[in-house]
Amino acid sequence: MQARRKILAVLQDEGRRVLDAGRELANIHGALVLGDEEGVSAASDSLHLSINDVEAYRRALSRQLAELGSMMINREDLLRAAYTIEEVANYLESIAFRLTQLRYQTLKKTGLVDDLRVLFDLVINILSRMNETIRTLQFNPLKVNDLIQLVERGEHEMDEKYRSSTMKAMKEINDFKDLILLKDVLERIETVSDLALSCADLVVIISLGI
Repeated sequence: MQARRKILAVLQDEGRRVLDAGRELANIHGALVLGDEEGVSAASDSLHLSINDVEAYRRALSRQLAELGSMMINREDLLRAAYTIEEVANYLESIAFRLTQLRYQTLKKTGLVDDLRVLFDLVINILSRMNETIRTLQFNPLKVNDLIQLVERGEHEMDEKYRSSTMKAMKEINDFKDLILLKDVLERIETVSDLALSCADLVVIISLGI
């Protein structure tokens, strides 16, 4: 029981830090819109720190599970959840890099700056809901099944906004390089949403063994 609580606490910390990274990604976008280079640098540093913490928590969880061996029920699902969260973090880092390569003057003319803001709000929302399902494992595993519906709803909202933003980009952006780069950003944002839902699904499976 004590070992299980420690492992779930580590998974919770990992989820919290990837949520922090999502918030910093939104801050990077906001600073780029304003042309605030210092703000971009500060948010980027915070994002990288959060991502490093995610990796450290995943390694700690892997180590604890290895030490427990077969004593821990659902250890494979716990490990998959930890790796999925780390994958989310890696996508957030790649999105941040691509954002800094976008020409925001072009985006401002098309209205896609606002689309990105909405998408990053949705990223924060779905990561927050995913994180809530992880926290619930500690005090009320039976509630996880109810929370998964909120994650699914967030994923559907993301899909709809991703499709409309992609169509808008293809219609409004004439420069091929800008279009390819923005399309890559949009696809990676949508992938973050899919991974968050996958992690929440794993949390549901984990809850069955608690």
